Amino acid sequence: MAKSGRFSLSKIAVWVLLGLLFIGLAGFGLGDIVRSGFTTSVARVGDESISAQDFLRAFSREINQRNRAGQPMNQETARQAGLDQYVVGQLIRSAALKEETARLGLSVTDAVVQQEVASIPSFMGPDGTFNADQARFALRQQGMTEAQLREDVRFEAAREILQTTLGADLALPPAMVQTVLAYRNEQRSFAWVRLDAARFGGNVDAPTEAELRALHEAEATRYTRPETRQVSYAILDPASLVSGIEVDEAEVDREYDARKESFNTPERRSIQRLTFADAAEAEAAKARIEAGQVTLLDIAVERGFSEENISLGELTREAVDAGARDAVFGLTEPGIVGPVDSSLGPALFQVNAILLVQVTAEEDARAAIRTAIAARLTGSLAQEFAAEVEDLVAGGATVEEIGEETEYTQGQVAVPLTDTGEGLAADATFRALTLAAELGIETDLSQLSDGRFIVLRVDEVEPAAVIPFEEVAERVEADWRQQRQIDAVTAQADALADRIRNGTPMTRAALGLGLTPAEAGPILRSATPDGVPATLVAEIFELPLDGVAVLAQDAAVYVARPLSVLSFDPTSPVAFIEMLQFQEVFNQSYVSDVLTYYVEAVATRGDPRIYPGVMDNALTMVTHQPMHQQY
Repeated sequence: MAKSGRFSLSKIAVWVLLGLLFIGLAGFGLGDIVRSGFTTSVARVGDESISAQDFLRAFSREINQRNRAGQPMNQETARQAGLDQYVVGQLIRSAALKEETARLGLSVTDAVVQQEVASIPSFMGPDGTFNADQARFALRQQGMTEAQLREDVRFEAAREILQTTLGADLALPPAMVQTVLAYRNEQRSFAWVRLDAARFGGNVDAPTEAELRALHEAEATRYTRPETRQVSYAILDPASLVSGIEVDEAEVDREYDARKESFNTPERRSIQRLTFADAAEAEAAKARIEAGQVTLLDIAVERGFSEENISLGELTREAVDAGARDAVFGLTEPGIVGPVDSSLGPALFQVNAILLVQVTAEEDARAAIRTAIAARLTGSLAQEFAAEVEDLVAGGATVEEIGEETEYTQGQVAVPLTDTGEGLAADATFRALTLAAELGIETDLSQLSDGRFIVLRVDEVEPAAVIPFEEVAERVEADWRQQRQIDAVTAQADALADRIRNGTPMTRAALGLGLTPAEAGPILRSATPDGVPATLVAEIFELPLDGVAVLAQDAAVYVARPLSVLSFDPTSPVAFIEMLQFQEVFNQSYVSDVLTYYVEAVATRGDPRIYPGVMDNALTMVTHQPMHQQY
């Protein structure tokens, strides 16, 4: 059965499209099974129909999700990208799977549904508990009713039961995991030198203006101002409402009495533990540590363990093995104790830090409670204002009118398309909203990543434009000179590489240019040593041992050659643990693929049909309307 706390509102919305399971599946291939005839449904599969309203709601939700994910689009660009076809395909799959779970009799009780709804993070207030006002606001943001949400929760639970059943005992061959880890964990060491353009490029003759203008024209994208949107907005920071909040001291008293114990933290110790086969082995290990030869972690690594494997975290006295409590908490400073008998056998305990008792004064505790209560009240007040602003936007109010009639503050900001911007323009959610907004039309009320509420309008779109040559002449000349130097340095680097390939040791060949090679590694292909570009590491892992790489990047040219290859050893204890972990990840992916094919088969069996005329009519009606007016 589904586990409590698993849901978020956005996840429920995505499951309406089976987005988490089937994201990335393009289209449904229904072109040859489209049927004609009078209908008010956008599509149909089996006995399940998909209404125009359901389609528009899903279409709007998918656009909003893409915007939040940093893929800005509006209704028109979404249709151009084929998102409408993608959405109807996902709805068909969802409807087919819903019919299949009903046929199989898979469902959960109303009590389970209620529990899952109450645990949705988007429905939580500032105090971390379910908040009805926040839930209503979140549902409005998603364009959903409570009944639709409950239906989706019930379907998600049934889908998970089906997935669990289908995925039972499915596993991929261990050899596949070993092959992937062999690629992932291969290590290489290499030698490299860097030929700086400024040092090896020599003097460059002054360019003519004609040459510079030619570069400016040929590399126009390098000298182009990004598209910029001038945005007006009305914004509310819930924190700004705190000054007007009065907290009932009786409520502070009640909460303090209920939470009094939580304001006192007992003494804790940061502990590592390593167990041994017998006391003699533990004593020998302790002697090495006390002699300064190794640390407890060094011994753990020798035995195939990581720091994570031996770390117990920060523990109170009661949380430590009974036989070790006196020894561990008898230390007055960090150190090692043992061997002592633990629940796992003879063990050494390393105390890395002593965290003393922490007592919060009653006055400070009450102040913290007062602040938390004020935040809760502020959150509820912000939700009331949000409902008011949503009504104003639906009624056609402008950003300026919202700023005048509510607690929201009105302002303007420029948002460059290809730049992170500063201040508000740097907020990822704000940028996505801006890039998806239609010119001259107020957006729906949204919440930024820091909790602020905002409505915005794009007033003007300043198109990208090439900066006139006269404004960037110095920059163009610097680029021209550097490119000429890089060309000269590349010729020297190629000559150096040829000498190395022909048998001259790299150190001797590099000394001819006054350079001493540096060495890096052994490293994984995912690592990037200091001073080395990641693209050079990628080339090193593609070369044979006698190969040489030459790479021009920025203001230098690199020459490198592999020195050694350290292959993955599947027989080591650490590798064994890693293979077990990856086997689980691979198996989960395999189960997901099986369920994907299963749903494809179920949908095909349901004889899916779509009705383009109904879908086009529905989309045409909303193409020139703001999203908040669609429903």
